[in-house]
Amino acid sequence: MVVLEQYLQLYEKESQLVSYAWKTFHIFFYVVIALSGITASSAFSLVLVSFGGNCVLHSNVTFVSGKTDNSTSYQTIDCVKTEWGRQSDCSFCQYVPVCSVIFSIVWITFFLMCGKGGKTTRGLSQPWRIVLPSLIFNITFLGLALAAACKLQDGINVFCNFFQDDMGETNCHDLTRYQLLEGNTGLMTYQYMKAAQISAWINVAGWSMSVIVLLMRCFCAPDFQLIEISILAPTPVQEQHLSCSQDSIERGCEDILGHSNIRPKGSQA
Repeated sequence: MVVLEQYLQLYEKESQLVSYAWKTFHIFFYVVIALSGITASSAFSLVLVSFGGNCVLHSNVTFVSGKTDNSTSYQTIDCVKTEWGRQSDCSFCQYVPVCSVIFSIVWITFFLMCGKGGKTTRGLSQPWRIVLPSLIFNITFLGLALAAACKLQDGINVFCNFFQDDMGETNCHDLTRYQLLEGNTGLMTYQYMKAAQISAWINVAGWSMSVIVLLMRCFCAPDFQLIEISILAPTPVQEQHLSCSQDSIERGCEDILGHSNIRPKGSQA
């Protein structure tokens, strides 16, 4: 046989041939994103409550001395002299994690509705179709989550630097000795700050891993199988053999008809 044409073509795999690990990884990282988003947003909200709803990021908080009824001295915030940060910065850092929670739940729902991959009759018949839209969205929101985490980290660092310089402290952890607004202690506020920072970076890591898994699914193409297709034609020698074989078959059929008692309809014996 002579090869006239040869090419490769992708076909959808049957669902049972696709590993369940792909779907599991997608859902797992979206769960991480949702949990870290809840923690980051809640912790930072409590930080803002400790400062009376004012933006603590990039702020220069001034403390003044005071005494309780039993003559116990303490340090509290001087709201008049304090230079607060921009409220838009704090809103951005507070609500990006909230959006992370909402969108991660949406994507969890989509991947739960889909099969594990390939061609399936359960749920969405072609689950691989949501991979590219999910990848584009994940890359976009990864940028937002990274911007929010960096802004939060830098804003708290600026606050701590002003706090240490103005109050003569050696570390931002010394905030635990101060009394803040709404009756909150500096200890709890410092813990909330650290929790918000750590959760924000875990949120970024979750989006990053989700993007990596989606890219791997695009490059590895586990939903498809590559099939080689060849178009063949017989050689001249093979064509001659086929022609001879056909002639032999036709002569054999004529001989059988010639020696049989079968006659055309209407003929006489």
